[in-house]
Amino acid sequence: MGIEQDVPTMGPIVHTERLADRELLISVSGELDLHSVGELQDALDEAISESCELVVVDLGEVDLIDSIALGALARASRRLRETNGALGVVASNADVVRAFQITSLDRVIPMSSTKAEVLQNLRASGV
Repeated sequence: MGIEQDVPTMGPIVHTERLADRELLISVSGELDLHSVGELQDALDEAISESCELVVVDLGEVDLIDSIALGALARASRRLRETNGALGVVASNADVVRAFQITSLDRVIPMSSTKAEVLQNLRASGV
């Protein structure tokens, strides 16, 4: 007989909030990696299937992001652009910002340290 234990997972907490018609905020906290990116991917897929034009992903409370999560954001950004939409990212953690810079995603996905600035930039882009 083995001993069964519940091992707590450190997956991200993903919360979505409608900002306006066709505008969605996805707030994420925790770690985004191969084992936990599914919740973010589900929220991004849902936003795209609901025809959201502007999607802001707030990574302000994310401690770690890996290439799998960066890839999910890049794919969502591309899919939104294909339908004349846009994705922006809020990031203040230096390690998260650096991950975007190293991969040059900061050149493709608008980024800022505040939600207001990301929204202003996306809205000004004419989407």
